[in-house]
Amino acid sequence: MSATLALARLTTIDLLRQPATWLALAIAVGLIALSLLFGMFSFAEADRMRMLCSSGIAVHALVALFVGVVGATVAVHRELADRTALTLLAKPIGRGAFLIGKAGGVLAAIALCGVLIALLHIAAVHLGSITGFEFDRMGHSHRNPEDMVAIPWASLLGGHVLAFAQAACLTCMSVVLALRLGLAGNIIACFGTWIIANLLPQIGLHGAVVLPALDLLAADDAAQVEGGLPLAAVATGLAYAVLWCGGALTLGLALFERQDIP
Repeated sequence: MSATLALARLTTIDLLRQPATWLALAIAVGLIALSLLFGMFSFAEADRMRMLCSSGIAVHALVALFVGVVGATVAVHRELADRTALTLLAKPIGRGAFLIGKAGGVLAAIALCGVLIALLHIAAVHLGSITGFEFDRMGHSHRNPEDMVAIPWASLLGGHVLAFAQAACLTCMSVVLALRLGLAGNIIACFGTWIIANLLPQIGLHGAVVLPALDLLAADDAAQVEGGLPLAAVATGLAYAVLWCGGALTLGLALFERQDIP
């Protein structure tokens, strides 16, 4: 267990040092800022806030997915291709500990990135609330609380939790695929899966086993100003994500045990 945790910690640190991670975070900051500025082009403040709430959660899911796919490829495929994994496996570290440690490290990295994105998103929502998206009011006066649009903060946080769960499912899938595929193939496979898994519910089909049921984890539209995201939906989505990730890693371990490392 200690070896697995140490491997996960090193994987997280290595991934957070990657330029691609910081580039993805910079893009997330830019997209959230643009969503805040684009609110000025809508007349209804409720519509402005709705767009900002949903777009921030969508940015979290996509950026975390990108970081997870790149991180899985760097952490697993590159070490297998460069034969550096042989050094680890020659020590008292089994293939299961190697795979779980790498997956845990990548998941920890996207969780840290997700926390940063969520904090920036919450700050943007708060700024839009107190200014009414009229940024000439900043530093001059505070709005009357009765004029502010109500923000379902609990639903917003739940949406970010489900955004992480969505990215975690595809990241675990990416870890398994990284046993065989390089970066280009992994990106095509994972983002292709993301597109197909989001399209299947539109035609009345669900891929809850073969493909992740992303409709259970889609929260960008639910966590809006009106309505809200039920706590039961968040709990159900998290439970499903844990089961799906566990199943994907179990399948990956079974394949890895039979894989020859050149």
